[in-house]
Amino acid sequence: MKTKVYLIRHAETTGNIEKRLTGRQDYELTISGKDSTIKLAKKLKDIRFDKIYSSTSKRTLETIEPLSKLNNIEIEQLEDLCEMYFGIYDGWKWEEVNKIDPQIKENQNKINEIYGIPEQETMKDVADRMYNCISKIVSENIGKNILICSHGVAIEAFLRKVVNLEFKYEREKFCQHNCALNKVVFENGKFIIQDYLADISFLKDYQKDFEENEL
Repeated sequence: MKTKVYLIRHAETTGNIEKRLTGRQDYELTISGKDSTIKLAKKLKDIRFDKIYSSTSKRTLETIEPLSKLNNIEIEQLEDLCEMYFGIYDGWKWEEVNKIDPQIKENQNKINEIYGIPEQETMKDVADRMYNCISKIVSENIGKNILICSHGVAIEAFLRKVVNLEFKYEREKFCQHNCALNKVVFENGKFIIQDYLADISFLKDYQKDFEENEL
């Protein structure tokens, strides 16, 4: 029996605009981010979700609130769906980090991983945490449609664990832009990415309709 998981990164926040390491620190959705939540709801309006989950961050909760209302389902918040904890630099702007330790950004540019920050989670820690959490959600909801809203690094770590692919490969393919949509099917004891991988095309598809509705 197939269990379908729709996995979404939160919409744009002020922290994203300010180029911060937006881990466990939380930030408000921008106007553009709020617009994206409406487009996301339009994209998925014909899917009947049985369960809806988010991290404990306000930005994930607000991203899928329109879909929660459409489906008349309360959002369950789970700590294990949260973003990577960036240690002592969590919430800092990249420009501030670069002044102290430019090697961190240089490493990310080379291999697409953030490491070397005191007290931070590792990519493996995040991947294992996300995989275990989503596996538990699926085991409790076999055959159902599940909506999950999480974060960029966390989602990418989970998806790369599913396909056993290191972060340095196929960077753009797996890059989770704000409000990116992914679909994973669980069947016969394994996850398979299906139909959507880091898809944001719907944000452009519905832009014209959204602008006309605003007039």
